[in-house]
Amino acid sequence: MKRIKTLCVVLLIVFFGSVYQGAILPFIEGVRYGMTIAKYQLDHKEKTDDFILLDVVSKNYNYLEDSEINLKTGEKVLIRPNNMTVLVQSLLDKPIWWKALQVVYSLLVLMTLVLGIWIPFLVVKIVKSLQNSEVFDRKNLKRIQRIGIILLVVGILGTLLQAINIYSAQSMVDLSHYRFSYAKVIDFSPIVMGVVILIMNEILRIGIEIKEEQDLTI
Repeated sequence: MKRIKTLCVVLLIVFFGSVYQGAILPFIEGVRYGMTIAKYQLDHKEKTDDFILLDVVSKNYNYLEDSEINLKTGEKVLIRPNNMTVLVQSLLDKPIWWKALQVVYSLLVLMTLVLGIWIPFLVVKIVKSLQNSEVFDRKNLKRIQRIGIILLVVGILGTLLQAINIYSAQSMVDLSHYRFSYAKVIDFSPIVMGVVILIMNEILRIGIEIKEEQDLTI
């Protein structure tokens, strides 16, 4: 039992570390981008449409930029970004479908945030029950199953969000040297984690059923 409690503590540390890396840091970065964009709009007195952190590939694979300087030597260096944020002057006449897509995007973001907040509460409940030696508890089965399903949904929502963001950018922007890429649009990490958790939950369910049958036999 001591080992289970130790593993639970490790699980919490790892989980909140992953939340910090996967949710909090991107949120902070997004806020900084938003403040930078707002400052740009105020300084230049113009509205912009911004598309943040999109994957891009070069239209010409031989193309390299020389816009950066190596401060160590003062010489220009060649670069080719694979991820960028794009700001364009706001278009006044946006099609209705584009506006509707932005509403859907906002709703998906809200759903993702709500689900992301729900997971830590479920994890804490599971850890508390394990600390109380409630290892074979069907309530934990339901909690673990919910976490697995939530992670699957978060992965799907994340994929949809990125796809909408790329599609919106493609409909308004055509860069001279780069095109927006769907290569990394699928958010595999939470999907894989969700599937693994559901598999482990099914194994635990079978173990609980075997234990209950043994208790009835005795």
